[in-house]
Amino acid sequence: MTHIRNPETAYLGLGSNLGDRLAAMRAAVAALAEHPHIDVDLQIGIASLFETRAVGGPAGQPDYLNTAVRMETSLAPRDLLEALMAIEARLGRVRHKRWEQRVIDIDLLLFDELVVDDVTLSVPHPRMHERQFVLEPLAEIAGDVTHPILGATVTALLRRLRSAVTAGEVNRVRDRDWFSGSRPSSAVVATDGRLIV
Repeated sequence: MTHIRNPETAYLGLGSNLGDRLAAMRAAVAALAEHPHIDVDLQIGIASLFETRAVGGPAGQPDYLNTAVRMETSLAPRDLLEALMAIEARLGRVRHKRWEQRVIDIDLLLFDELVVDDVTLSVPHPRMHERQFVLEPLAEIAGDVTHPILGATVTALLRRLRSAVTAGEVNRVRDRDWFSGSRPSSAVVATDGRLIV
């Protein structure tokens, strides 16, 4: 595991459309906050919850809950990606095919001003600027952050996208206090830490 000398700021997109979506989102944020090399400010680093129809993948999927998280980390980008995938697996994410329904999805959207595009890592996330369900929550906590390739702020990217999509496709369903430091209850988390859905 590689550590960087000074912590960097990273932004994540979280989504769930399978089982108890709210419990899964809370469990994911709790797991991030408990990681020894990740620091999440639970008061100001978590966006509101938004609900949206599933984009791509098999037809008839349940709607998604989505949010965004701002974090500081001493992990190098690839090690952070591995940590995020480990949290997904612990919470019950099983990968079968692209864009399928999932208990939890954690995407690395931005890692400071880093630009990487190879077979193991793409930062910034290559489709974030095309997805209103990513930009709506991200704009709440990173509106003035500039996309290192497109040269536009998150708020500007969101404005462009809003003008091109049908209003109401992404709806805020819970304010930013939806997490409020809560922990997943024992009713939804098994003794091995996996989310029961």
